[in-house]
Amino acid sequence: MEADQRIHKRFNPEGLTAHIIIDPPPPDQEIVIEGVVVDMSYKGIKIKLEEPLSPEVDRGELRISIVLPESGVSVSIHGMIKHVQEKRECGVQYADRHTEDELDNLMFECVKYAAGSE
Repeated sequence: MEADQRIHKRFNPEGLTAHIIIDPPPPDQEIVIEGVVVDMSYKGIKIKLEEPLSPEVDRGELRISIVLPESGVSVSIHGMIKHVQEKRECGVQYADRHTEDELDNLMFECVKYAAGSE
């Protein structure tokens, strides 16, 4: 098995739910998909979806809304879908608009939550 060569280590904040909003939405309606965070890092997040992505959104921009587990604060993460596995799991790379401080705060609370649930 090959060693993980990632610069930013991934971790799993078990039980963290995500609400995915396609942004901008298609012309006919807003699309919201529920999912659970599989893992996350400073570069992106992988989410297991409750329902498959439709073909028109499987490479689009989106916004992920997560309620931070410790503080209860709602956070929006913007990103691009980088890969889809069997239409039920997607990897999202964070958009450049997030500051390092924003990502630090998100990672700190989620790592703390993941460590507390072990």
